[in-house]
Amino acid sequence: MKNLKVTLCLLIALFPCLTIAAVNVGIAKLDLNDGQRMAWDGKHQRPITVHVFYPTHDTPPTPIKLGQPGEELFAAGNAIWYATPAEEKKLPLILMSHGTGGSALQMLWLAEKLVKNGYLVVGINHHGNTAIEPKTYAEGFVLWWERSRDVAVVLEQISNDKKWSPYIDPTNIGMLGFSLGGYTTIAAIGGITDKARFTKFCNSDKRDFTCDSQVEFPNIEEEFNKVKDSEIVKASFKRQHDSYKIDQIKAAVVLSPAVVQSITDDSLKGITVPVSVIVGTQDTVAPAAANAKRVASLVSGAEYAEIEGAGHYTFLAECTDLGKAYVKTLCTDPPTVDRAQVHDSVSGQVLSFFNRTFSYNKELHQTGR
Repeated sequence: MKNLKVTLCLLIALFPCLTIAAVNVGIAKLDLNDGQRMAWDGKHQRPITVHVFYPTHDTPPTPIKLGQPGEELFAAGNAIWYATPAEEKKLPLILMSHGTGGSALQMLWLAEKLVKNGYLVVGINHHGNTAIEPKTYAEGFVLWWERSRDVAVVLEQISNDKKWSPYIDPTNIGMLGFSLGGYTTIAAIGGITDKARFTKFCNSDKRDFTCDSQVEFPNIEEEFNKVKDSEIVKASFKRQHDSYKIDQIKAAVVLSPAVVQSITDDSLKGITVPVSVIVGTQDTVAPAAANAKRVASLVSGAEYAEIEGAGHYTFLAECTDLGKAYVKTLCTDPPTVDRAQVHDSVSGQVLSFFNRTFSYNKELHQTGR
Protein backbone atom coordinates (compact mmCIF):
# COMPACT_ATOMS: atom_id res chain seq x y z
CA MET A 1 0.00 0.00 0.00
CA LYS A 2 1.34 3.39 -0.94
CA ASN A 3 2.19 5.88 1.76
CA LEU A 4 -0.68 8.10 2.72
CA LYS A 5 0.01 11.60 1.40
CA VAL A 6 -1.28 14.92 2.56
CA THR A 7 -1.30 16.91 -0.69
CA LEU A 8 -1.37 20.69 -0.73
CA CYS A 9 -1.96 21.79 -4.32
CA LEU A 10 -1.62 25.45 -5.19
CA LEU A 11 -4.43 26.88 -7.24
CA ILE A 12 -1.95 28.50 -9.61
CA ALA A 13 -0.98 25.81 -12.11
CA LEU A 14 2.51 27.21 -12.61
CA PHE A 15 3.51 25.90 -9.18
CA PRO A 16 3.96 22.21 -8.40
CA CYS A 17 2.02 20.41 -5.69
CA LEU A 18 3.70 20.02 -2.30
CA THR A 19 3.30 16.52 -0.84
CA ILE A 20 3.95 15.77 2.80
CA ALA A 21 4.09 12.14 3.89
CA ALA A 22 2.00 11.36 6.94
CA VAL A 23 3.99 10.51 10.05
CA ASN A 24 3.09 7.30 11.86
CA VAL A 25 4.75 5.52 14.75
CA GLY A 26 7.07 2.58 14.23
CA ILE A 27 8.06 0.19 17.03
CA ALA A 28 11.20 -1.93 17.25
CA LYS A 29 12.13 -4.21 20.16
CA LEU A 30 15.79 -4.43 21.16
CA ASP A 31 17.15 -6.98 23.62
CA LEU A 32 20.03 -5.33 25.47
CA ASN A 33 21.86 -6.42 28.59
CA ASP A 34 24.05 -4.99 31.32
CA GLY A 35 27.37 -6.79 31.41
CA GLN A 36 28.13 -5.39 34.88
CA ARG A 37 25.10 -6.89 36.65
CA MET A 38 23.52 -10.31 36.91
CA ALA A 39 19.88 -11.14 36.23
CA TRP A 40 17.81 -11.75 39.36
CA ASP A 41 18.09 -15.50 38.83
CA GLY A 42 21.89 -15.11 39.07
CA LYS A 43 22.46 -17.18 35.93
CA HIS A 44 23.24 -14.63 33.22
CA GLN A 45 23.69 -10.93 32.52
CA ARG A 46 20.87 -8.57 33.45
CA PRO A 47 18.51 -8.24 30.46
CA ILE A 48 17.14 -4.84 29.48
CA THR A 49 14.54 -5.02 26.74
CA VAL A 50 13.69 -1.69 25.16
CA HIS A 51 11.03 -0.54 22.72
CA VAL A 52 12.11 2.15 20.28
CA PHE A 53 9.27 4.36 19.06
CA TYR A 54 10.22 6.27 15.93
CA PRO A 55 8.71 8.21 12.99
CA THR A 56 7.84 6.30 9.84
CA HIS A 57 5.98 7.02 6.62
CA ASP A 58 4.79 3.41 6.37
CA THR A 59 1.06 2.76 6.52
CA PRO A 60 -1.34 1.72 7.83
CA PRO A 61 -0.86 1.90 11.61
CA THR A 62 -2.57 -0.94 13.45
CA PRO A 63 -4.03 -1.16 16.97
CA ILE A 64 -1.51 -2.31 19.56
CA LYS A 65 -3.25 -4.36 22.25
CA LEU A 66 -1.71 -5.78 25.40
CA GLY A 67 -2.46 -9.15 26.94
CA GLN A 68 -2.73 -12.73 25.79
CA PRO A 69 -3.84 -13.20 22.17
CA GLY A 70 -7.61 -13.14 22.12
CA GLU A 71 -7.67 -11.94 25.73
CA GLU A 72 -6.19 -8.45 25.38
CA LEU A 73 -6.79 -6.16 28.35
CA PHE A 74 -5.44 -2.85 27.08
CA ALA A 75 -5.64 -0.90 23.82
CA ALA A 76 -2.30 0.90 23.93
CA GLY A 77 -2.49 2.94 20.72
CA ASN A 78 -1.70 2.69 17.03
CA ALA A 79 1.68 1.91 15.49
CA ILE A 80 3.54 -0.34 13.04
CA TRP A 81 5.94 -3.03 14.20
CA TYR A 82 9.38 -2.83 12.58
CA ALA A 83 8.33 -0.15 10.12
CA THR A 84 10.88 1.57 7.89
CA PRO A 85 12.26 4.61 9.74
CA ALA A 86 11.58 7.99 8.16
CA GLU A 87 14.41 9.93 6.55
CA GLU A 88 17.54 10.09 8.69
CA LYS A 89 17.79 13.24 10.81
CA LYS A 90 18.83 14.12 14.33
CA LEU A 91 15.87 14.03 16.72
CA PRO A 92 15.59 14.86 20.42
CA LEU A 93 15.56 11.65 22.44
CA ILE A 94 13.14 10.92 25.28
CA LEU A 95 13.92 8.00 27.59
CA MET A 96 10.78 6.53 29.15
CA SER A 97 10.31 4.47 32.33
CA HIS A 98 7.11 2.53 33.10
CA GLY A 99 5.35 2.02 36.42
CA THR A 100 5.38 -0.97 38.76
CA GLY A 101 4.84 -4.20 36.85
CA GLY A 102 4.09 -2.33 33.63
CA SER A 103 5.83 -1.99 30.30
CA ALA A 104 6.97 0.58 27.77
CA LEU A 105 4.05 -0.36 25.53
CA GLN A 106 1.67 0.76 28.29
CA MET A 107 2.95 4.27 27.58
CA LEU A 108 2.48 4.20 23.83
CA TRP A 109 -0.18 6.92 24.16
CA LEU A 110 2.58 9.30 25.25
CA ALA A 111 5.15 8.05 22.77
CA GLU A 112 2.69 8.54 19.90
CA LYS A 113 2.30 12.24 20.59
CA LEU A 114 6.04 12.80 20.88
CA VAL A 115 7.04 10.75 17.83
CA LYS A 116 4.45 12.42 15.59
CA ASN A 117 5.89 15.76 16.62
CA GLY A 118 9.55 15.11 15.91
CA TYR A 119 10.92 13.01 18.77
CA LEU A 120 12.56 9.62 19.16
CA VAL A 121 11.35 7.71 22.24
CA VAL A 122 13.08 4.76 23.89
CA GLY A 123 10.94 2.91 26.43
CA ILE A 124 12.85 0.85 28.99
CA ASN A 125 11.38 -2.38 30.39
CA HIS A 126 12.89 -2.99 33.82
CA HIS A 127 13.97 -6.57 34.51
CA GLY A 128 11.95 -8.37 37.18
CA ASN A 129 9.40 -5.56 37.28
CA THR A 130 7.84 -5.65 33.82
CA ALA A 131 4.82 -7.32 32.28
CA ILE A 132 6.75 -8.28 29.13
CA GLU A 133 8.78 -10.89 31.03
CA PRO A 134 7.23 -14.30 31.86
CA LYS A 135 8.31 -14.03 35.50
CA THR A 136 8.39 -11.20 38.01
CA TYR A 137 10.96 -11.05 40.81
CA ALA A 138 10.47 -9.61 44.27
CA GLU A 139 13.92 -8.04 43.97
CA GLY A 140 12.72 -6.06 40.97
CA PHE A 141 9.85 -4.63 43.00
CA VAL A 142 11.89 -3.72 46.09
CA LEU A 143 15.35 -2.67 44.89
CA TRP A 144 14.14 0.37 42.94
CA TRP A 145 17.54 1.96 42.31
CA GLU A 146 18.49 -0.89 39.96
CA ARG A 147 15.96 0.60 37.53
CA SER A 148 17.97 3.82 37.57
CA ARG A 149 21.08 1.94 36.49
CA ASP A 150 19.11 0.55 33.55
CA VAL A 151 18.64 4.08 32.21
CA ALA A 152 22.37 4.80 31.95
CA VAL A 153 23.04 1.44 30.29
CA VAL A 154 20.31 1.98 27.71
CA LEU A 155 21.41 5.53 26.91
CA GLU A 156 25.00 4.42 26.36
CA GLN A 157 24.08 1.46 24.19
CA ILE A 158 21.42 3.19 22.09
CA SER A 159 23.77 6.14 21.54
CA ASN A 160 26.32 3.74 20.06
CA ASP A 161 23.89 1.62 18.10
CA LYS A 162 24.69 1.76 14.38
CA LYS A 163 21.03 1.87 13.37
CA TRP A 164 19.65 4.32 15.93
CA SER A 165 22.53 6.65 16.84
CA PRO A 166 22.20 8.63 13.55
CA TYR A 167 18.70 9.66 14.70
CA ILE A 168 19.75 10.94 18.13
CA ASP A 169 20.53 14.57 18.88
CA PRO A 170 22.86 14.20 21.88
CA THR A 171 22.29 17.80 22.96
CA ASN A 172 18.55 17.28 23.46
CA ILE A 173 17.92 14.27 25.69
CA GLY A 174 15.02 14.15 28.13
CA MET A 175 13.28 11.59 30.28
CA LEU A 176 9.77 10.86 31.49
CA GLY A 177 8.37 8.29 33.86
CA PHE A 178 5.10 7.19 35.41
CA SER A 179 4.65 6.07 39.04
CA LEU A 180 7.77 4.06 39.98
CA GLY A 181 9.07 5.26 36.63
CA GLY A 182 8.67 8.75 38.06
CA TYR A 183 10.99 7.77 40.90
CA THR A 184 13.37 6.29 38.32
CA THR A 185 13.33 9.55 36.38
CA ILE A 186 14.06 11.61 39.49
CA ALA A 187 17.00 9.34 40.33
CA ALA A 188 18.32 9.78 36.79
CA ILE A 189 18.49 13.57 37.27
CA GLY A 190 20.10 13.53 40.69
CA GLY A 191 17.73 12.12 43.30
CA ILE A 192 19.43 10.00 45.96
CA THR A 193 17.63 7.09 47.61
CA ASP A 194 17.56 6.43 51.35
CA LYS A 195 15.19 3.57 52.06
CA ALA A 196 15.46 4.16 55.80
CA ARG A 197 13.74 7.46 55.18
CA PHE A 198 10.92 5.64 53.39
CA THR A 199 10.60 3.12 56.23
CA LYS A 200 10.30 5.96 58.73
CA PHE A 201 7.56 7.54 56.61
CA CYS A 202 5.69 4.24 56.40
CA ASN A 203 5.85 3.86 60.19
CA SER A 204 4.29 7.29 60.67
CA ASP A 205 0.66 8.38 60.60
CA LYS A 206 1.35 10.03 57.22
CA ARG A 207 1.96 6.68 55.48
CA ASP A 208 0.19 6.09 52.18
CA PHE A 209 -0.68 3.27 49.82
CA THR A 210 2.87 3.10 48.43
CA CYS A 211 3.92 1.57 51.74
CA ASP A 212 1.75 -1.50 51.12
CA SER A 213 1.85 -4.38 48.67
CA GLN A 214 0.75 -3.30 45.21
CA VAL A 215 -1.90 -4.96 43.07
CA GLU A 216 0.82 -6.06 40.63
CA PHE A 217 2.55 -8.19 43.34
CA PRO A 218 0.25 -8.69 46.36
CA ASN A 219 2.52 -11.18 48.18
CA ILE A 220 5.69 -9.14 47.72
CA GLU A 221 6.73 -9.18 51.40
CA GLU A 222 6.52 -12.96 51.64
CA GLU A 223 8.46 -13.47 48.41
CA PHE A 224 11.15 -10.90 49.20
CA ASN A 225 11.80 -12.52 52.60
CA LYS A 226 12.88 -15.63 50.68
CA VAL A 227 15.68 -13.79 48.87
CA LYS A 228 16.61 -10.89 51.13
CA ASP A 229 19.77 -12.59 52.40
CA SER A 230 21.08 -13.55 48.97
CA GLU A 231 24.40 -12.11 47.83
CA ILE A 232 22.83 -10.30 44.88
CA VAL A 233 20.35 -8.51 47.18
CA LYS A 234 23.02 -7.63 49.74
CA ALA A 235 25.20 -6.17 47.00
CA SER A 236 22.30 -4.14 45.67
CA PHE A 237 21.47 -2.65 49.07
CA LYS A 238 25.02 -1.36 49.27
CA ARG A 239 24.34 0.67 46.12
CA GLN A 240 21.09 2.31 47.19
CA HIS A 241 22.73 5.57 48.27
CA ASP A 242 24.76 5.94 45.07
CA SER A 243 24.08 8.71 42.61
CA TYR A 244 22.65 7.57 39.28
CA LYS A 245 22.55 11.03 37.81
CA ILE A 246 22.93 11.15 34.02
CA ASP A 247 24.36 14.45 32.91
CA GLN A 248 23.08 14.10 29.34
CA ILE A 249 19.46 14.35 30.50
CA LYS A 250 18.45 17.99 30.14
CA ALA A 251 14.76 17.90 31.15
CA ALA A 252 12.33 15.53 32.86
CA VAL A 253 8.61 14.85 33.24
CA VAL A 254 7.26 12.81 36.15
CA LEU A 255 3.68 11.53 36.08
CA SER A 256 2.16 10.57 39.44
CA PRO A 257 5.58 9.75 40.93
CA ALA A 258 5.66 7.05 43.62
CA VAL A 259 7.90 6.33 46.66
CA VAL A 260 9.16 9.93 46.59
CA GLN A 261 9.54 9.76 50.38
CA SER A 262 12.59 7.55 49.77
CA ILE A 263 14.48 10.41 48.08
CA THR A 264 16.50 12.78 50.24
CA ASP A 265 15.60 16.47 50.60
CA ASP A 266 19.08 17.68 49.71
CA SER A 267 19.22 15.69 46.49
CA LEU A 268 15.84 17.01 45.36
CA LYS A 269 16.96 20.56 46.12
CA GLY A 270 20.12 19.91 44.12
CA ILE A 271 18.32 19.03 40.88
CA THR A 272 19.04 21.73 38.29
CA VAL A 273 17.35 20.54 35.08
CA PRO A 274 13.81 21.68 34.21
CA VAL A 275 11.17 19.37 35.70
CA SER A 276 7.45 19.05 35.06
CA VAL A 277 5.27 17.21 37.59
CA ILE A 278 1.77 16.01 36.64
CA VAL A 279 -0.65 14.14 38.93
CA GLY A 280 -4.34 13.32 39.19
CA THR A 281 -6.38 14.93 41.96
CA GLN A 282 -7.91 11.54 42.83
CA ASP A 283 -4.64 9.60 42.99
CA THR A 284 -4.99 7.36 46.04
CA VAL A 285 -2.08 5.06 45.10
CA ALA A 286 0.69 7.68 45.14
CA PRO A 287 -1.12 10.64 46.71
CA ALA A 288 0.14 14.03 45.61
CA ALA A 289 0.76 15.36 49.12
CA ALA A 290 3.61 12.91 49.86
CA ASN A 291 4.86 12.47 46.32
CA ALA A 292 4.19 14.88 43.43
CA LYS A 293 3.85 17.96 45.64
CA ARG A 294 7.06 17.08 47.47
CA VAL A 295 8.97 16.98 44.19
CA ALA A 296 7.44 20.27 43.04
CA SER A 297 8.17 22.00 46.34
CA LEU A 298 11.81 20.93 46.63
CA VAL A 299 13.00 21.00 43.00
CA SER A 300 13.76 24.60 42.12
CA GLY A 301 11.56 25.96 39.34
CA ALA A 302 9.59 22.74 38.89
CA GLU A 303 6.29 23.05 37.03
CA TYR A 304 3.27 21.44 38.70
CA ALA A 305 -0.11 20.48 37.22
CA GLU A 306 -3.07 18.52 38.56
CA ILE A 307 -5.53 16.68 36.34
CA GLU A 308 -8.98 17.11 37.83
CA GLY A 309 -10.64 13.83 38.75
CA ALA A 310 -7.88 11.59 37.40
CA GLY A 311 -6.71 8.62 39.46
CA HIS A 312 -3.33 6.91 39.44
CA TYR A 313 -4.21 4.30 36.83
CA THR A 314 -5.81 6.85 34.52
CA PHE A 315 -2.28 7.24 33.15
CA LEU A 316 -2.23 3.61 32.00
CA ALA A 317 -3.32 2.66 28.47
CA GLU A 318 -7.01 2.60 27.64
CA CYS A 319 -8.75 -0.66 28.54
CA THR A 320 -10.62 -3.10 26.37
CA ASP A 321 -14.05 -4.34 27.44
CA LEU A 322 -12.34 -7.47 28.75
CA GLY A 323 -9.91 -5.34 30.73
CA LYS A 324 -12.75 -3.35 32.25
CA ALA A 325 -14.37 -6.59 33.35
CA TYR A 326 -11.32 -8.43 34.71
CA VAL A 327 -8.84 -5.79 35.93
CA LYS A 328 -11.24 -3.25 37.36
CA THR A 329 -8.64 -1.76 39.69
CA LEU A 330 -6.52 -0.71 36.71
CA CYS A 331 -9.36 0.12 34.36
CA THR A 332 -11.93 1.96 36.44
CA ASP A 333 -11.81 5.76 36.36
CA PRO A 334 -14.09 8.17 38.20
CA PRO A 335 -17.41 8.69 36.33
CA THR A 336 -16.44 12.23 35.31
CA VAL A 337 -13.13 11.15 33.76
CA ASP A 338 -12.60 10.13 30.15
CA ARG A 339 -9.23 8.36 30.01
CA ALA A 340 -8.74 9.12 26.30
CA GLN A 341 -9.30 12.83 26.92
CA VAL A 342 -6.87 12.81 29.83
CA HIS A 343 -4.26 11.14 27.66
CA ASP A 344 -4.74 13.73 24.93
CA SER A 345 -4.45 16.61 27.39
CA VAL A 346 -1.46 15.22 29.31
CA SER A 347 0.48 14.20 26.20
CA GLY A 348 -0.05 17.73 24.89
CA GLN A 349 1.35 19.15 28.13
CA VAL A 350 4.36 16.83 27.96
CA LEU A 351 5.03 17.81 24.34
CA SER A 352 4.73 21.50 25.16
CA PHE A 353 7.16 21.17 28.07
CA PHE A 354 9.85 19.45 26.01
CA ASN A 355 9.32 21.83 23.08
CA ARG A 356 9.84 24.81 25.39
CA THR A 357 12.79 23.22 27.16
CA PHE A 358 14.82 21.99 24.23
CA SER A 359 16.65 24.18 21.75
CA TYR A 360 15.64 21.86 18.92
CA ASN A 361 13.93 23.52 15.93
CA LYS A 362 11.19 21.05 15.01
CA GLU A 363 9.62 20.90 11.58
CA LEU A 364 5.90 20.50 11.03
CA HIS A 365 5.51 16.79 10.37
CA GLN A 366 1.75 16.61 9.98
CA THR A 367 -1.33 18.74 9.69
CA GLY A 368 -4.34 18.84 11.95
CA ARG A 369 -2.60 17.91 15.19
